[in-house]
Amino acid sequence: MHRGGGMARRLALAILCLLTLVPASWRELEARRTPAPACAPEGRGVAPRHWIGCAADPGPARDLTGRERLLSGLPVLLNQASPEDLAPVPGFTARLAVAAVADRLERGPFSSVEDLTRVRGIGPSRLAQARPYLAVGGP
Repeated sequence: MHRGGGMARRLALAILCLLTLVPASWRELEARRTPAPACAPEGRGVAPRHWIGCAADPGPARDLTGRERLLSGLPVLLNQASPEDLAPVPGFTARLAVAAVADRLERGPFSSVEDLTRVRGIGPSRLAQARPYLAVGGP
């Protein structure tokens, strides 16, 4: 019995495998060629259909959540943040986020990021982890 088509079949299979890489390579090339939009990230839309976009994008404007601010490279604003906004900040836990918001409600707004040390459980090392991701903002 002669199996002469074995080499041609292997070659066809190798070509087919290489062709499956073309779409991914094309997308990677297009992503490098297309510059990112030059705008400040802004919350757009209404839940559950909301997104992060630019001021010129359609849809109603909304505040970014703490997680969206972190993912966009923006600091979380201490005096406006909810526990859900603070929990993903490095150095924080869900319990510390609740404690920080409760402290802010009880004692008033934070005047600086260093004021977080007044919250029980936040010491110098936790503050050092969180400092790059936080800013004092608004009442």
